[in-house]
Amino acid sequence: MSLSQTTQADPPEPAEPSLGLADALPIFPPRHERDRQALEASRAVVGLYLREGTAELSVKQLAEHAGLSERTFYRTFPTKEDTIRPYVEAGLHHVVAQVRDAAPQLPLREVLIGAHAELLDAASAHGGVVFLELLRKNEPLRGVWLKVITDAEVAFAEVIAGRLGISPGSMQARLAGATVVTAARLALEPQTSGARPSEVFEGCLNLLGPALFEPRPS
Repeated sequence: MSLSQTTQADPPEPAEPSLGLADALPIFPPRHERDRQALEASRAVVGLYLREGTAELSVKQLAEHAGLSERTFYRTFPTKEDTIRPYVEAGLHHVVAQVRDAAPQLPLREVLIGAHAELLDAASAHGGVVFLELLRKNEPLRGVWLKVITDAEVAFAEVIAGRLGISPGSMQARLAGATVVTAARLALEPQTSGARPSEVFEGCLNLLGPALFEPRPS
């Protein structure tokens, strides 16, 4: 994701990245080895945002925290707000993969609930509410988030379609994909009931009735 090419040598990277809160965040493997540096830097930056409770941080602060030179930072992330993209996408890909790889005989609703449960509860424990509040306050950051979740709706539509044997472009698959993403977002918001995010997510799916996540009669 390079913004420009240069023939000048990069300055040396900081020797020890200061990961702080990111040490407690879930770790997701990169989809490709070439993505590892961006994913690790993204995880570190998300941790810094959560620790500080603000996204109003300079590129220098973000780069130092992630263990990158500023030059490498700009080559890795097109904009400062794009720092959240690799980590959030990795979490979503993790859930999509769990849905795809679940035993085919399991009901789709059960698979979706199981795939989301651990990650939603972990996200809540490690600052999910704070992250959503940062998105509300920072329009550029929210713009990146909206692009990511729009892509997530498509990814869930495709994996749901595969399990139900329907077209990914069908209204059922597209609605199911959008519903799953929305339910996960709502599950991370503050709950007056005291319910865990995984319980809220399950409750959201239960409100929809069975038809959306079952094969259509032929």
